[in-house]
Amino acid sequence: MINSTERKLCLSGWLRANDTVSYFDPLKLQKFLFFYESFIKATTDKNYEFDHLKGYKRGPVFSNVWGDYTKNRTEFNSYADKAYKNEADMIDNKVANKCRFLVASLSDNELSSLTHQMNIWKCKADRINRGERQVALSDDDFNDDDKKFICTLDSMFPYDMTTNSEIVNIGQTYFVFSKADHTKLTEGQFDILSAVSNSKELHNPVFVDIDNEGRLIID
Repeated sequence: MINSTERKLCLSGWLRANDTVSYFDPLKLQKFLFFYESFIKATTDKNYEFDHLKGYKRGPVFSNVWGDYTKNRTEFNSYADKAYKNEADMIDNKVANKCRFLVASLSDNELSSLTHQMNIWKCKADRINRGERQVALSDDDFNDDDKKFICTLDSMFPYDMTTNSEIVNIGQTYFVFSKADHTKLTEGQFDILSAVSNSKELHNPVFVDIDNEGRLIID
């Protein structure tokens, strides 16, 4: 039996179709769902859905999706694919692409740190960190500071950039290339990225250009 709403199944199916790596990371799927609903609430006039949202130590979690995804993965995959096929029109693709890029270009720990900054989780942090289980997170606690935070993220990830970029993940570092530059990436350049990927001076996402002489220009 699947308990996830049709909306969450459809969104999960969208991520599975567009970013299978993030989909198969349970934390990244949850962050994608949470940021999608937060972006919809903060930046559009469309309906959003925070039902079944609970506070875990690593951030907000839609508990019904978590249960389905972790206990009935094969069935969940099938329902998610079907929902996306039948209900794709319900998804704001612009918002979904921004959220996909966000979760794909940051580590799990960085994504958790982002959600820990939001009042909707932070106001219940004491209870959550004491080990209380199933702490309900309320839409009412998504305050003006949360809206400003989400709007800042929205401005940091322009739609054209999110749809015209490719991400190269090495360890805990996420290098972002334009699609054109990504096609030029050589084995030697990949070795250079591997060598610098552990540098503490780099902060995700790391934007990289390739100049006319084939040199990597790291922002």
